[in-house]
Amino acid sequence: MAHGYLSFVLHAHLPYVRHREANRLEERWLFEALTETYIPLIWLLEERPAGKLSISFSPPLMEMLADPVLQRRYAEHLDSLKKLVKKEQNRTTPEEESLISHYDERLERVYETYSRYDSNILKAFSTFHNEGIIECFTSAATHAFLPYLQTEQALRCQISTGILAFEKHFGKKPAGFWLPECAFTPGVDKILAEQGIRYTFVDEHAIRMASPSPRNQIGAPCYSPHGVALFPRNQEISSQIWSSSTGYPGDYEYREFYRDIAYEREWEYIKPHMHPEGFRIDSGFKHKKITGPTEEKEAYEPARAVEKAAQHAEHFAAMADEISRRNSSQSYPPHLITAPFDAELFGHWWYEGPDFLKKLLKQNLKETIWTTPQEYLHNHYRDLETVHASFSTWGRDGYGDVWLNPGNAWMYRHLHKCERELIRCASLLLESQHRDEWKERCYNQMVREWMLAVSSDWAFIIDGGTADQYAAERFNQHVTRFNELLIHFNSENVSSPIIQAYENDFPFLSYMTFNHFNNEHDQYVSKRYSSSQTTGKTILMLSWEFPPMVVGGLSRHVYDLSRKLVEQGHSVYVITSAVEGYPDHELNEGVNVYRVKGDQPLFNDFYHWTGSLNASMARQGAELGKKVKFDCIHAHDWLVSVAAARLKEGLAIPLIATIHATESGRNNGIHSPVQYEIHQKEGDLVYHADRVIVCSDYMHKEVQQLFQVHVEKLAILPNGIDPKLVSKPHTLSMPVESSHEATIFSVGRVVREKGFQTIIEASAILRSQGKRIRFVIAGKGPMLDELRRTATEYGVAEDVWFTGFISDEERNQWLFTSDAALFPSHYEPFGIVALEGMAAGKLTIVSDTGGLSEIVDHGKTGLKIIPQDAASIVWAVDYMLRDRDRAKRIAEAGYEAALTVFNWEKIAAGTVDVYEDSIPKLKLTGGFAK
Repeated sequence: MAHGYLSFVLHAHLPYVRHREANRLEERWLFEALTETYIPLIWLLEERPAGKLSISFSPPLMEMLADPVLQRRYAEHLDSLKKLVKKEQNRTTPEEESLISHYDERLERVYETYSRYDSNILKAFSTFHNEGIIECFTSAATHAFLPYLQTEQALRCQISTGILAFEKHFGKKPAGFWLPECAFTPGVDKILAEQGIRYTFVDEHAIRMASPSPRNQIGAPCYSPHGVALFPRNQEISSQIWSSSTGYPGDYEYREFYRDIAYEREWEYIKPHMHPEGFRIDSGFKHKKITGPTEEKEAYEPARAVEKAAQHAEHFAAMADEISRRNSSQSYPPHLITAPFDAELFGHWWYEGPDFLKKLLKQNLKETIWTTPQEYLHNHYRDLETVHASFSTWGRDGYGDVWLNPGNAWMYRHLHKCERELIRCASLLLESQHRDEWKERCYNQMVREWMLAVSSDWAFIIDGGTADQYAAERFNQHVTRFNELLIHFNSENVSSPIIQAYENDFPFLSYMTFNHFNNEHDQYVSKRYSSSQTTGKTILMLSWEFPPMVVGGLSRHVYDLSRKLVEQGHSVYVITSAVEGYPDHELNEGVNVYRVKGDQPLFNDFYHWTGSLNASMARQGAELGKKVKFDCIHAHDWLVSVAAARLKEGLAIPLIATIHATESGRNNGIHSPVQYEIHQKEGDLVYHADRVIVCSDYMHKEVQQLFQVHVEKLAILPNGIDPKLVSKPHTLSMPVESSHEATIFSVGRVVREKGFQTIIEASAILRSQGKRIRFVIAGKGPMLDELRRTATEYGVAEDVWFTGFISDEERNQWLFTSDAALFPSHYEPFGIVALEGMAAGKLTIVSDTGGLSEIVDHGKTGLKIIPQDAASIVWAVDYMLRDRDRAKRIAEAGYEAALTVFNWEKIAAGTVDVYEDSIPKLKLTGGFAK
């Protein structure tokens, strides 16, 4: 008498690796799975086994299996394999003869099966599904990790599109749905239920830790709050196959996956079957068995391996019976063992897997009945409990670490921005009074690019480090294309050639249109957003540095200004230098960021490197100018002067320049040919600019005197501070404890003009007075090693600490735990670091020079010291130590000043006033072809 049920589930999925060009290595993932997994599964099902299988097919896999181009390429792949096996027969040794015959017969059978189903094996599985031999269902559109989607619209798009794809290929809606990576989170079940899905699968701990605790634990599925049945994986029985140490696939008789003849045969012999570019790749013919943990492998014997597969199938069946017997007291519903696996494990990774399944499905189970999830629900839907399950996966440690960790976390900010833009654009399409076919096609392709980028495979591959370069390239490619399409969507004239090219490159779900990102609330928000944009400016901004490249204050200035302008309803496009690991184009908090490489990116000389960079910047700006109507150009410092002048002429729009510092000021004059060349570039930028922005009265005078600028051409706008970037750490503790009386923090590029030498001299004076003050200097630069040596020579290495480069989080930790912030610069056009000290609520001590002098009101919002005067630093330290309460009051006043006087809202608005003042002054003639 049977006491329980067994449901064996396979999940068939591969990432979408169809490329326009042939011979991509990644396409072989599909070809190998066809040969070793999917077609052998058809052979098994054609025998009408007594046991029942359930199989999910992901949309990317269905699309590739039904793609005529890939069908043709696979046929060519089989032809090459058949030729290779014939060559092997001619050189075979007696001990290999039976193995070569095995491969020859197998390939002939694969070819015959593939031809019999007209190269589309989905026809076979659809037939078996309709006949009730197997139960098929589907997964998310691109196998996205659903809990990490940000919006309900995106979640709905992934689920409903997956269901529609299944309907397309199988002719009916599925009853079940495979959650990618078994990743369940509350709310997913709501959309599954709305789409008519009756069941899905979760990992064992999702049910064991559910509330309330189900009485049958993992012995039965449970309903989610929205009525979707959650089938829990039985890890005890699954480990017999999954376990890397004790699982069946590791048996010594089975075929060794990593010993392919492609790496054993001489090159001229194997070359016709290798990659056309001339390197070795797996052929699929492997002549060794696992043997054991040794480098020397024995010859593979298929007959013995099949015998072992039969033994393992018998053992698995006995274990299922034992689990059923152990839980025989459970009834209403009877105990169910759910055993889900990746389909590709059976055949591709475990060559004998299909033989195991064949034997298993023929086993005469004594205590257990084969079933499918839908069949089980049909019989026992009244007997299930309802529980609240929390976030869970079947990945490492049971949660989401595989798909979100320091190695791949960078991907999600791009994906989430794509979601938000799709929602906004969907509302715009709804608002439109006239249908625009190309704008709709543009939008649909944006959805496809997002879907292809959000595949869980890319984060998984990056985590595993196997084909991580390909995964990162694919991700960046789709995000870049999405952003390019977004520009077209927002423009007046949508470019049809680009849309058609992108549609043809990756023809994924080419027959579908998408409306999953619409709702009334988003339409209302979009209207409000659109109305605020009508008077906004469109600005092309040039800066050689932009986060994550942060060399000095310029990067932070451009970052803060550009995103604040976007918040105020303007469109900003920043062209900056490339950073390895970051996309060529991204939307960064609403700012379009384009990163370009110089024509000669390997110049050792920085000055000539900037010249090469300017050429690339000018080209990128010209290309953008063909798609986007800019109101003005805003260039930052001499490093972009050539590109700025070229683009002003080509686009015929005003140029505004911000001079953050001058070469003469940094070096107290011009003393070398390179300094002279930089000085000339600064002069050129000032000359070509319609308006010049400086950050302080000090810089106003300096620029006016150096370049003989008319006073009306200059505008003074201070730098600002974003308090969120100087936020108090959640866990506040001194990064490194010490016994000093006080800690004073400094940060900046370690160059001569920052005055860090004076801190060392002051430390020596304080030490001679018996005062132990710790000075922490953070930053890197060409003088770092020299200053470390100087501190040792002065005998204050224990008191003056150099941290080198630190992150924003580490900087904040030091700022908030120190007693004061000190910036003793000899030359400082503005000094944004002083604002950071003030925004952290610390007593801020600055040199009475340049822009620093204008930020601090001495004795009220901070303290001023004499530049290059160590005794003045000693005085400031004594001032703080003598009256800590007074120092605290000064720090509080500095905090208020940082947040009110130096507010980015005001600075951005003032910058727009400069733009407005510049635009009418230029006669618009000429320009790049639109």
